[in-house]
Amino acid sequence: MTGTATARATGMSQSKLSKIENGMLLPSVTDVERLVAELSATRETRVELVELARQLHAEAETRRVVLHRGAHRHQQTVARIEARATTSRFFQNAGVPALLQSENYLRVVLNATPAHEQDTAIATLRSRRARMDDVGKRFVFLLAESALRWRMGSADLMCEQIDHLAQIMRRPNVQLGVVPWTADVSMVALHGFQVYDERVVTLSVLTGNATITDPHDVREYLALFGRLERLAVRGEPLEDLLEQISRDHRKLG
Repeated sequence: MTGTATARATGMSQSKLSKIENGMLLPSVTDVERLVAELSATRETRVELVELARQLHAEAETRRVVLHRGAHRHQQTVARIEARATTSRFFQNAGVPALLQSENYLRVVLNATPAHEQDTAIATLRSRRARMDDVGKRFVFLLAESALRWRMGSADLMCEQIDHLAQIMRRPNVQLGVVPWTADVSMVALHGFQVYDERVVTLSVLTGNATITDPHDVREYLALFGRLERLAVRGEPLEDLLEQISRDHRKLG
C-alpha cells in the first residue's frame, strides 16, 4: 500500500504520515488506531501499538515544561495547583514571594503589568492568600538575604514589607527561613522556584512562567530546597536578622 493511499485512507496528509514513518512526529492514539485498522494489523499488534502510543503520550506530557505568559494567567495556574497542594514550598533569591508581599510592595511589582490585568491579578492573589488561613495546609518560605535587601522602593516600603513578614511568620502553618549572606552555601541557586507537594514546580523567567511536572526534575528541586533550608536561620536569630536589615534600609533612606 503506497504512502499516498495510506494517507488518504486514514484522513492524514502525506507529509504528516511521512513524519510519523521517519520518527519526526509522535502520532496520536487516534492516528495509530486508524493506521493499524487500514493496514490490516493483527489484533495482537493493534493492542500493542495503541497501548504504546498511550504510554508515549503520557511520558511526553509528564516531561513537558509549559511556559505561560502574563501575570494574571500565571496567578490562575498557580491558584489551581495550590488549591490541591497540602505542602507548598517557596524559595526566592531576588524579591519577596507573592504570598508574602505587602499591598504596597505588590503594587510596585505589578507596575510592569498592563493596567487592565493588574486588578484581576490582585484579586486572584488575594484569593490565593486566603488559603493560608487553612491550617490544614502547610506553607514553607525560604528566602536568601538578598531577597530582602533587593530594594523595590523607599526605605519605608521595605521596612513595612519586613514588618509584614514578621507578622506572617507567627502563623501556625507558616514557616519562614532566611539564608544569611554569611552562610557557606557552596552551591548555586540560579532562580527562585515553588514546589507543590512532590508533584509540581513553578518558576518565573523574564518572558513568562514555567510549570514543571517531570518527577525527576521535581525531585531535583526538592533536594535543592532541602540543602538551602538547612542553611536558613529561624526563630530569634531570624528576628534579629530582620531588624538588622530594616536598620540598613533606614540608613540608606
